[in-house]
Amino acid sequence: MKRVRRLSFPARPILTAFAVVLLALPTSFVVVASFTKGIEIVFPPHGLTFHWYLAVVRNAATWHALLNSVHVALVAVVIGIAVGLPAALALPSFRPRRRLLLLLLLSLGLSTPVIVSAFSFFSLFSKIGVLSHLTVVGLALGIVNLPFMLWPIISALEDQDPELPAAAATLGADPVEQFLFIRLPLMASGIVTGAVFMFVVSITDFVVSEVLTTVNDQTLPVFIYSGLRANISPSLGAASAFFIILATLVFILVLRIGGVERFLIRR
Repeated sequence: MKRVRRLSFPARPILTAFAVVLLALPTSFVVVASFTKGIEIVFPPHGLTFHWYLAVVRNAATWHALLNSVHVALVAVVIGIAVGLPAALALPSFRPRRRLLLLLLLSLGLSTPVIVSAFSFFSLFSKIGVLSHLTVVGLALGIVNLPFMLWPIISALEDQDPELPAAAATLGADPVEQFLFIRLPLMASGIVTGAVFMFVVSITDFVVSEVLTTVNDQTLPVFIYSGLRANISPSLGAASAFFIILATLVFILVLRIGGVERFLIRR
């Protein structure tokens, strides 16, 4: 009896390509429309020009908002490293149930709705009188996005050979030297990956920044949204394109470092 050959249908590549197109299509519309010669952003564009990109480069308000976003993102990264690294090192010393409970508690910022976290921080910072400081926005984002730092470091620790510190100890290395010269270099890829993820999600954050920032210290996403209320200018599309390019370059940097897929897909 002859076996009937089944036609293989490449479902996964097709679904992946469809999802990529679906997610990238609105962004591509904004980028293409930002080259229009008109005074309002439209698609298809009315001609092509780089005028609006030059206007963004020469606009001091846009650069101020971008620097605010970078400031907030860097603070979030520092908070993530200062909290995520010691937490990741301490978690293996707890029993499995307590370890899971602590991991869930440290991940509450991501599991809680962002708008709830934003207004919680607003209430807290208002009571202690630090709401007007831009650094507290980075502090809030560092807490909300802490899992993006914690999980890659934990993954890097799981990939380490547990016998290496003991082997270093037999060669005369004290605990500080074991950490600095053995464990820390092996965790470097996890720290860098977590830092880049936190930087990107913090610099592109809108909800927390919208609630906590003021008119004088707007981040770039809030600045772009505020501009949409008055006039949908192509300059806003150009600023958005700069933002997209920045985030893309950062992710390309992570891919160039290598090994990022092991933090995203655990087998």
